Amino acid sequence: MVAIAVALAAACSAPDLRVSDDPRGEVNGRSFEFVSTKPDGTEWTFRTRGNSLWVAVVNETKSDELGTIDLSAKERRTLWKLIDLVDVGGRKKGKPDAEHGTVVMRLREADDDGGHDLITVQVSRRTKDQDIIDLANYLIDLVAKHKHVEAQF
Repeated sequence: MVAIAVALAAACSAPDLRVSDDPRGEVNGRSFEFVSTKPDGTEWTFRTRGNSLWVAVVNETKSDELGTIDLSAKERRTLWKLIDLVDVGGRKKGKPDAEHGTVVMRLREADDDGGHDLITVQVSRRTKDQDIIDLANYLIDLVAKHKHVEAQF
């Protein structure tokens, strides 16, 4: 009888209103892709969703999926802050740069109707945009730290 009363009291208690900003397991949220293609065809691809960052590189002779990096909470917050600073949605669509190479950025966000908006922009690899440079440098740092590979894009 006491066990039932304790269980009922626990079930009727106030809900836990703490909100976590930890997106682990989130499958319907934001995702971002950063693809840097050099004129020689070498391509680095970074895809992030929540606390996960997937990395691969393709060049003339081989492709190498470096795999997934499980980001710490601090790394995840920093990465998404840099992505937000790039402001993909506020940019012009851009165009490919055959001479210097192109960076393609894709941001996927849930819309109010339960669907998703996909925004794609292109910029030259020779961009002077400091927000894009900061994001690229952070991606390089993450790959070096977690995969022990020097990302050269």
